[in-house]
Amino acid sequence: MADPVPRLTPRPLSRAVRLASLVHTGIRTTTAQIEPYTAWWDIQNQEAAAVEGPLLVAVGDSTAIGIGASAPERSYVGRLHRRLLARDPAWRVVNLALSGARVADALDRQLPALAGLEADLVVCCIGTNDLVWGKETTVLREQLRRLVAELPDGAVVGRPAGGSPRARMASRALHNAGRERGLTVIDPWAEPTPEGRDRLAVDRFHPNDLGYELMVVPYARALGLLS
Repeated sequence: MADPVPRLTPRPLSRAVRLASLVHTGIRTTTAQIEPYTAWWDIQNQEAAAVEGPLLVAVGDSTAIGIGASAPERSYVGRLHRRLLARDPAWRVVNLALSGARVADALDRQLPALAGLEADLVVCCIGTNDLVWGKETTVLREQLRRLVAELPDGAVVGRPAGGSPRARMASRALHNAGRERGLTVIDPWAEPTPEGRDRLAVDRFHPNDLGYELMVVPYARALGLLS
Protein backbone atom coordinates (compact mmCIF):
# COMPACT_ATOMS: atom_id res chain seq x y z
CA MET A 1 0.00 0.00 0.00
CA ALA A 2 1.34 3.41 -0.95
CA ASP A 3 -0.34 5.63 1.66
CA PRO A 4 -2.84 5.03 4.49
CA VAL A 5 -6.07 6.89 3.79
CA PRO A 6 -8.87 7.40 6.35
CA ARG A 7 -12.35 6.32 5.32
CA LEU A 8 -14.77 9.04 4.27
CA THR A 9 -18.15 9.13 6.01
CA PRO A 10 -20.76 11.85 5.41
CA ARG A 11 -21.36 14.46 8.09
CA PRO A 12 -24.89 14.58 9.51
CA LEU A 13 -26.96 17.33 7.92
CA SER A 14 -27.55 20.37 10.08
CA ARG A 15 -31.07 20.99 11.33
CA ALA A 16 -31.33 24.08 9.13
CA VAL A 17 -30.44 22.13 5.99
CA ARG A 18 -32.82 19.31 6.89
CA LEU A 19 -35.67 21.77 7.30
CA ALA A 20 -34.79 23.61 4.09
CA SER A 21 -34.74 20.36 2.13
CA LEU A 22 -38.33 19.69 3.16
CA VAL A 23 -39.61 22.75 1.32
CA HIS A 24 -37.02 23.33 -1.43
CA THR A 25 -36.80 20.62 -4.09
CA GLY A 26 -33.43 21.90 -5.31
CA ILE A 27 -31.89 21.56 -1.85
CA ARG A 28 -33.47 18.11 -1.53
CA THR A 29 -31.88 17.11 -4.84
CA THR A 30 -28.36 18.17 -3.87
CA THR A 31 -28.49 16.82 -0.32
CA ALA A 32 -29.47 13.46 -1.82
CA GLN A 33 -26.10 13.46 -3.60
CA ILE A 34 -24.04 13.70 -0.42
CA GLU A 35 -24.06 10.04 0.60
CA PRO A 36 -23.41 8.47 -2.85
CA TYR A 37 -20.82 11.09 -3.85
CA THR A 38 -18.95 10.67 -0.56
CA ALA A 39 -19.02 6.89 -1.02
CA TRP A 40 -17.67 7.24 -4.57
CA TRP A 41 -14.74 9.34 -3.38
CA ASP A 42 -14.07 6.92 -0.54
CA ILE A 43 -13.66 4.12 -3.08
CA GLN A 44 -11.34 6.29 -5.19
CA ASN A 45 -9.28 7.12 -2.12
CA GLN A 46 -8.81 3.50 -1.17
CA GLU A 47 -7.89 2.57 -4.75
CA ALA A 48 -5.34 5.40 -4.81
CA ALA A 49 -3.81 4.05 -1.61
CA ALA A 50 -3.25 0.66 -3.23
CA VAL A 51 -0.98 1.91 -6.03
CA GLU A 52 2.06 4.12 -6.53
CA GLY A 53 2.36 7.41 -8.34
CA PRO A 54 2.34 11.15 -7.79
CA LEU A 55 -0.46 12.16 -5.43
CA LEU A 56 -2.96 15.02 -5.51
CA VAL A 57 -4.75 15.61 -2.19
CA ALA A 58 -7.81 17.82 -1.73
CA VAL A 59 -8.84 19.55 1.49
CA GLY A 60 -12.22 21.20 1.56
CA ASP A 61 -15.99 21.03 1.50
CA SER A 62 -18.80 19.97 -0.83
CA THR A 63 -17.22 21.66 -3.86
CA ALA A 64 -14.36 19.15 -3.71
CA ILE A 65 -16.89 16.30 -3.45
CA GLY A 66 -18.85 17.68 -6.41
CA ILE A 67 -22.25 18.31 -4.85
CA GLY A 68 -24.41 19.96 -7.51
CA ALA A 69 -22.56 18.33 -10.41
CA SER A 70 -24.04 15.51 -12.47
CA ALA A 71 -21.35 13.13 -11.18
CA PRO A 72 -18.75 13.31 -8.37
CA GLU A 73 -15.81 13.16 -10.77
CA ARG A 74 -17.06 16.43 -12.28
CA SER A 75 -16.12 18.36 -9.14
CA TYR A 76 -13.22 20.76 -9.49
CA VAL A 77 -10.99 18.12 -7.88
CA GLY A 78 -12.02 15.46 -10.37
CA ARG A 79 -11.52 17.86 -13.26
CA LEU A 80 -8.10 18.87 -11.98
CA HIS A 81 -7.13 15.21 -11.62
CA ARG A 82 -8.15 14.64 -15.24
CA ARG A 83 -5.84 17.46 -16.35
CA LEU A 84 -2.99 15.93 -14.37
CA LEU A 85 -3.65 12.51 -15.90
CA ALA A 86 -3.30 14.06 -19.33
CA ARG A 87 0.26 14.98 -18.35
CA ASP A 88 1.08 11.76 -16.51
CA PRO A 89 -1.32 8.78 -16.27
CA ALA A 90 0.26 7.73 -12.96
CA TRP A 91 -1.32 10.62 -11.01
CA ARG A 92 -3.50 9.53 -8.10
CA VAL A 93 -6.03 11.59 -6.13
CA VAL A 94 -7.13 11.43 -2.49
CA ASN A 95 -10.07 13.62 -1.55
CA LEU A 96 -10.25 14.37 2.18
CA ALA A 97 -13.12 16.85 1.82
CA LEU A 98 -16.55 16.51 3.40
CA SER A 99 -19.81 18.14 2.42
CA GLY A 100 -20.73 20.78 4.97
CA ALA A 101 -17.18 21.09 6.26
CA ARG A 102 -16.03 24.31 7.89
CA VAL A 103 -12.50 25.54 8.41
CA ALA A 104 -12.42 23.94 11.87
CA ASP A 105 -13.13 20.56 10.24
CA ALA A 106 -10.16 21.02 7.94
CA LEU A 107 -7.93 21.91 10.89
CA ASP A 108 -9.16 19.16 13.20
CA ARG A 109 -9.72 16.28 10.79
CA GLN A 110 -8.46 16.82 7.27
CA LEU A 111 -5.02 18.32 7.89
CA PRO A 112 -4.05 15.57 10.37
CA ALA A 113 -5.03 13.02 7.70
CA LEU A 114 -3.03 14.96 5.11
CA ALA A 115 0.01 14.79 7.37
CA GLY A 116 -0.03 11.01 7.01
CA LEU A 117 0.11 11.18 3.22
CA GLU A 118 3.04 11.90 0.93
CA ALA A 119 1.25 14.47 -1.21
CA ASP A 120 2.93 15.90 -4.28
CA LEU A 121 0.23 18.53 -4.73
CA VAL A 122 -2.42 19.90 -2.36
CA VAL A 123 -5.46 21.99 -3.28
CA CYS A 124 -7.89 23.51 -0.85
CA CYS A 125 -11.14 25.46 -0.90
CA ILE A 126 -13.10 25.90 2.32
CA GLY A 127 -14.79 28.59 4.36
CA THR A 128 -18.05 29.21 2.51
CA ASN A 129 -20.03 27.24 5.08
CA ASP A 130 -18.47 29.34 7.82
CA LEU A 131 -19.69 32.48 6.06
CA VAL A 132 -23.21 31.08 5.64
CA TRP A 133 -23.69 29.45 9.03
CA GLY A 134 -21.01 30.94 11.28
CA LYS A 135 -21.17 34.24 13.15
CA GLU A 136 -17.78 35.03 14.70
CA THR A 137 -15.62 36.91 12.20
CA THR A 138 -12.54 37.12 14.41
CA VAL A 139 -12.46 33.37 14.96
CA LEU A 140 -12.85 32.67 11.23
CA ARG A 141 -10.00 35.04 10.38
CA GLU A 142 -7.70 33.28 12.82
CA GLN A 143 -8.75 29.83 11.61
CA LEU A 144 -7.99 30.80 8.02
CA ARG A 145 -4.55 32.02 9.03
CA ARG A 146 -3.95 28.71 10.83
CA LEU A 147 -5.12 26.80 7.78
CA VAL A 148 -2.62 28.54 5.53
CA ALA A 149 0.15 28.12 8.11
CA GLU A 150 -0.45 24.36 8.35
CA LEU A 151 -0.86 23.56 4.66
CA PRO A 152 2.27 22.19 3.00
CA ASP A 153 4.53 24.19 0.73
CA GLY A 154 3.19 24.53 -2.78
CA ALA A 155 -0.49 24.18 -1.83
CA VAL A 156 -3.00 26.17 -3.88
CA VAL A 157 -5.81 27.70 -1.81
CA GLY A 158 -9.14 28.99 -3.11
CA ARG A 159 -11.00 31.72 -1.31
CA PRO A 160 -14.60 31.14 -0.10
CA ALA A 161 -17.51 32.10 -2.34
CA GLY A 162 -19.49 35.30 -2.00
CA GLY A 163 -19.14 39.05 -2.14
CA SER A 164 -20.40 40.02 1.31
CA PRO A 165 -18.21 42.07 3.68
CA ARG A 166 -17.43 38.88 5.62
CA ALA A 167 -16.49 37.07 2.41
CA ARG A 168 -14.17 39.92 1.46
CA MET A 169 -12.65 39.78 4.94
CA ALA A 170 -12.02 36.04 4.56
CA SER A 171 -10.46 36.61 1.15
CA ARG A 172 -8.13 39.29 2.54
CA ALA A 173 -7.14 37.04 5.45
CA LEU A 174 -6.27 34.22 3.05
CA HIS A 175 -4.35 36.43 0.63
CA ASN A 176 -2.36 38.06 3.43
CA ALA A 177 -1.55 34.73 5.06
CA GLY A 178 -0.69 33.21 1.69
CA ARG A 179 1.67 36.04 0.87
CA GLU A 180 3.47 35.55 4.21
CA ARG A 181 3.73 31.79 3.62
CA GLY A 182 4.51 31.97 -0.07
CA LEU A 183 1.38 29.98 -1.00
CA THR A 184 -0.77 30.70 -4.01
CA VAL A 185 -4.28 31.93 -3.13
CA ILE A 186 -6.72 32.04 -6.05
CA ASP A 187 -10.31 33.10 -6.69
CA PRO A 188 -12.10 30.00 -8.01
CA TRP A 189 -15.28 32.02 -8.63
CA ALA A 190 -13.80 34.69 -10.89
CA GLU A 191 -14.27 33.10 -14.34
CA PRO A 192 -17.14 35.02 -15.99
CA THR A 193 -20.37 33.52 -17.30
CA PRO A 194 -23.12 35.18 -19.35
CA GLU A 195 -25.34 35.01 -16.26
CA GLY A 196 -24.10 34.10 -12.80
CA ARG A 197 -27.04 31.74 -12.27
CA ASP A 198 -25.91 29.68 -15.27
CA ARG A 199 -23.15 28.20 -13.12
CA LEU A 200 -25.37 27.19 -10.18
CA ALA A 201 -27.03 23.87 -9.40
CA VAL A 202 -30.75 23.52 -8.71
CA ASP A 203 -30.28 24.54 -5.08
CA ARG A 204 -28.88 27.92 -6.25
CA PHE A 205 -25.93 27.44 -3.92
CA HIS A 206 -23.56 24.77 -5.24
CA PRO A 207 -21.92 24.89 -8.68
CA ASN A 208 -23.36 22.81 -11.50
CA ASP A 209 -21.25 21.14 -14.20
CA LEU A 210 -20.52 24.49 -15.83
CA GLY A 211 -19.71 26.01 -12.47
CA TYR A 212 -17.16 23.32 -11.72
CA GLU A 213 -15.70 23.58 -15.21
CA LEU A 214 -15.15 27.29 -14.54
CA MET A 215 -13.99 26.71 -10.96
CA VAL A 216 -11.09 24.47 -11.99
CA VAL A 217 -9.65 27.06 -14.40
CA PRO A 218 -7.88 29.24 -11.76
CA TYR A 219 -6.41 26.12 -10.14
CA ALA A 220 -5.17 24.83 -13.48
CA ARG A 221 -3.77 28.25 -14.32
CA ALA A 222 -1.89 28.45 -11.01
CA LEU A 223 -0.42 24.99 -11.61
CA GLY A 224 0.52 25.57 -15.23
CA LEU A 225 -2.01 23.05 -16.49
CA LEU A 226 -3.89 25.20 -18.99
CA SER A 227 -3.35 23.92 -22.51
